[in-house]
Amino acid sequence: MKQSTIIGGLGSLVLVTGALVMSPQSIGAFFSLPGLLVVFGGTLLATLFSRPVAEVRSLWQKLPQLFREEESTMDTDVEQLLWFAHKHRLNGPRTMEAALPQVTNPFLRDGLRQVIEGCSFDDLNKALQWRIAGMRSQESGQIQILYTMAAYAPAFGMLGTLFGLVHMLSGIGEAGLNEIGGSMAFAMITTVYGIIASNLLFKPLAIKLERRTGQRLMQLTALMEGILQIQERRHPTLIKEALESYRAHYQAPEPVGRPLTLVKA
Repeated sequence: MKQSTIIGGLGSLVLVTGALVMSPQSIGAFFSLPGLLVVFGGTLLATLFSRPVAEVRSLWQKLPQLFREEESTMDTDVEQLLWFAHKHRLNGPRTMEAALPQVTNPFLRDGLRQVIEGCSFDDLNKALQWRIAGMRSQESGQIQILYTMAAYAPAFGMLGTLFGLVHMLSGIGEAGLNEIGGSMAFAMITTVYGIIASNLLFKPLAIKLERRTGQRLMQLTALMEGILQIQERRHPTLIKEALESYRAHYQAPEPVGRPLTLVKA
């Protein structure tokens, strides 16, 4: 798991647990199954009502990946791209065809295949941009789902609070203090659940996915520029310098990987 994820997750857990332990009342008062159903069940149903089920399912399948460190394949992709640039400049596109299945990145492999097939510069540029736009649209929709859930959770927490207050006020003349206290506790705890779900779960996940999507889009953009320069038969050294400039500009905060090198056939 990523260090930031471990620190943030454990820190949030310690924060909430510490607040419960320091409470003068029984810890059991902070656990309410109806309150959890109102907040999380209502948030999920509202999300399904507003977004396609397929998008929500796709996001649910991707969530476990956000808690793990994503290994970057940029170094390998760049080395393969530079090798193809070298072969394309010396021997032409047909010599690249046999080695094409060895390319691990689907985006890079499809772009190089179009170069081999003699696709024009404009058509190649348009096709690569459409693929990047499709990926951006898909992941932007998933990010929007998380932000939407972060907005729904406090609202359903307030809804649970209103339910508890209505129940308490409707029986205030006949109910005893125990029943009034239980209704008031339910009213308050749902607001707590909504705030915790929004600010310690959904929003952090949305920001994490947004950052990871931005990094992936920048890597694809760099690969697209490399593919287009191969199509123009530019010298591999110039392509290498352009990609190194990209890394220096967009990956300065990250640990610097091994230097880019031309790979011999």
